[in-house]
Amino acid sequence: MHQIYICKTKTSISQISIYDIYYMEIHRHTIDVHTEHGIYHKYGSLANELKFLSSYGFIKCAQNRIVPLNKIRNIHSNTITLVNGLQIHMTRNYATSVIIAFSQCKTFKK
Repeated sequence: MHQIYICKTKTSISQISIYDIYYMEIHRHTIDVHTEHGIYHKYGSLANELKFLSSYGFIKCAQNRIVPLNKIRNIHSNTITLVNGLQIHMTRNYATSVIIAFSQCKTFKK
């Protein structure tokens, strides 16, 4: 099953596969969607995005960032290394829940 995610701004719209997303980060009301094909932008709130994407294995790893569990290669201290080698910061407030979810994670199928 190929799930589509919509990134929409005032001037553009893009459709991307949910399974191509490495992580999302919000600055003010603009969400940067980091994928294997580039960075997309959309307006909104991270809380609303997480409500939709949590069923696909996304979890909050910082106040302004969510990551899908199937894109995490490993976690060391407060650093999450993604399957593409990119490292992102995880804050202490979310570390315990991310580590527990990752250790119990079953691979999400494409």
